[in-house]
Amino acid sequence: MSQFRIAVIGAEQLDPEHHSALNGLSEAGSVAAFALDIPNDETGFSSLSATMQNEQLDAVILAIARPDIAKWVQFCVENAWPTYVTHAVPETIEEMIEIRRAEQMTPGSILQFGFTARHHDSFVNALAKADSGEYGRLMTLRGVCGTAGSDADRPIVFDLGAQMVDVMQAFAGPFQDITGFGDLDRTEKPGSETNVFATLRTHTGAIANLHISASQWRPTFRLELGFERGYLWLEGLSSHQNYFGQEALIYARTDGSGTQHETVDRFEHSDGALASITAFIDRVRTPSGPIVGSSQDAFDTLNTLQRILAADPIHAPFQERHVS
Repeated sequence: MSQFRIAVIGAEQLDPEHHSALNGLSEAGSVAAFALDIPNDETGFSSLSATMQNEQLDAVILAIARPDIAKWVQFCVENAWPTYVTHAVPETIEEMIEIRRAEQMTPGSILQFGFTARHHDSFVNALAKADSGEYGRLMTLRGVCGTAGSDADRPIVFDLGAQMVDVMQAFAGPFQDITGFGDLDRTEKPGSETNVFATLRTHTGAIANLHISASQWRPTFRLELGFERGYLWLEGLSSHQNYFGQEALIYARTDGSGTQHETVDRFEHSDGALASITAFIDRVRTPSGPIVGSSQDAFDTLNTLQRILAADPIHAPFQERHVS
C-alpha cells in the first residue's frame, strides 16, 4: 500500500502524543508527514493550497493553537481536504457551529477531532462490556482528571477535561441538567480555571460528578462507572506527556446473588493518538461508518463544558446561565 501523505500545519506545536504517533507511522513507512510551519492566520492559506495542489497530498493535520483553529478547519473543509485536528474542541460553540456549517455544505467532507482517550484500549474494552447489556443500566459516573498545570494553548478544561467529558458522554449520552463551580482566581478567559467541579444528569436519570484540576499534583485520569449489576473503572491513561499511572480496566458484575470476583486488566502499551490517526487514515482511504471524534462529538463536548462554566453563579453572567 502506498504511503499516506499528510501536510502538518503547526508541526512545532504538536503535543507529545501526536508527535510520537506520527514519528512511529513515518518510521514504519506507512505515512509521509510534511511539516508546514506557516503563519497561523489567513496569510498561510495560500501556502497550504500550493502544497496540497503541487505535492498531491492526501490530508491535512492541524496542530496550531486553539484560538486560530476554527478558521483553518473551515478553510480545509471548504476545500474538501480530509482534515484531522489534534485538539479536541475549538474555542467557542459559535466557531463550532460555523465549522459544522462548512462541513454540511461540502458533501463527502472528512473531519476528525483529536479525542484520543476514546481510542485507548481501556476505554474500548470498557465500552464493549457496557454495550453488551450484561451490567444493566448505567446509574452513576464519577470522573477525575488533572495535572499540575496547563498552558494558554492547552487549558486543562478544554484539553484533558474535554477528553474526560467525551468519554463520559460516550457511555452516558448527552447531559440534560448541569450545575458547576469554578475556583475564584480564574480570569475572564474561559479555560483559565484551576479547578472545576460539576454535577450532571442525563435524561435517563444517570447522575455524574466531574472534577477537572490543574492543581492535581499526582496526574490523574479516572472514571468510575456504576451499573445496576456491577461496575467498570477506567484507571490511568498511557501518555507521553504525563504519568497518569498504568492504564487499567477494573470490573466486576453480580450473578444475581452477589458480586463476582473483581478483575483487573492492565494495558502496557496503549497509544490513543496512534489509533486515532490510523482510524482517520482508514476513513480517508475507505469512507464508511461513523467517525469517532466527529464534529458532532466536538460540539456535544464543548457545549457541555461551556454549560458547566456558565452554571457558576458568581462568574457567569446571568444571561449565560441557561446555555443549552
